[in-house]
Amino acid sequence: MQLTLGPILFDWKREEILRFYDEVADMPVDRVYIGEVICAKRKGLGFNDIEAVGKRLMDTGKEIVVSTLAVVTDEEELSLVRGALNLPFLVEANDMSVFNMTLNKGSKTYANKEIVAGPHITSYNVPSIELLNKYGVKRVVFPVELSRDSIAYNIVNTGVEGEVFVHGKIPLAFSWRCYTSRAYDLNKSSCRYHCSDFPDGMVVKTLKGEPVFTVNGTSVLSALTYTLIEFVDDLKKIGVTALRISPQYRGTSKIVDTFRKMVKGEIGHEEGVEAVTSDNEGGLCNGWYHGIAGKEYRRATG
Repeated sequence: MQLTLGPILFDWKREEILRFYDEVADMPVDRVYIGEVICAKRKGLGFNDIEAVGKRLMDTGKEIVVSTLAVVTDEEELSLVRGALNLPFLVEANDMSVFNMTLNKGSKTYANKEIVAGPHITSYNVPSIELLNKYGVKRVVFPVELSRDSIAYNIVNTGVEGEVFVHGKIPLAFSWRCYTSRAYDLNKSSCRYHCSDFPDGMVVKTLKGEPVFTVNGTSVLSALTYTLIEFVDDLKKIGVTALRISPQYRGTSKIVDTFRKMVKGEIGHEEGVEAVTSDNEGGLCNGWYHGIAGKEYRRATG
């Protein structure tokens, strides 16, 4: 079973991102996704940076995939998709604009590009995955809200290589509007890059002080950290081939090491949970995997 490191979802400074990927070179992950998923206005890595980082990580034996935006609405955002397709790596499609370009019969520029269906492509069921198969997609990162039973059913009935989001704050929704700018009484067009002040997102609480969401630019994520650390063996059992860890500002290396030990059977459930919660300031959730409310946390039995 492979471990993958998803794209950075938050607005980190370029120097911080480069330093992070220097650390990733030593992490026991098989595949690394690099690129901007949330907002075209962010100033993280340019395409030259992505290519250089990707090639350095390839030298350490890792597979590199470039992730694309989850919402594409204008020419600026389309240009980022084109830039990703021009890089010498696989591409993760998080919006159907990628397929509009690769399947365009009038252009052979991207005809042989290998595409991974990202978690923001609605590959919820067998017909949708079969359609993606016709487009040449062999690997699907399942949407985060799918239950264990749905994941298992889709794998059995399509034979697709299935990757599952197993740790991090879960992306819940995207909008053209910027939630972070609105928190400062600004709109998206007058963005002042406040996202960079919140390297793990801005936590929103109820009037009673209960964390409910994490605001991150044009996206909303869970306030709690989603984790399937106790269900690695179960994921193997249902045919999942890769586990995705979403980068966080601190402690990603420890999370990766913990999942690698779980995959190898070197530690048990209790030790795994203790390791992923020791530096976690909020709580944990995994409800969607069990087909219950997403904010709930169900422990493994046995």
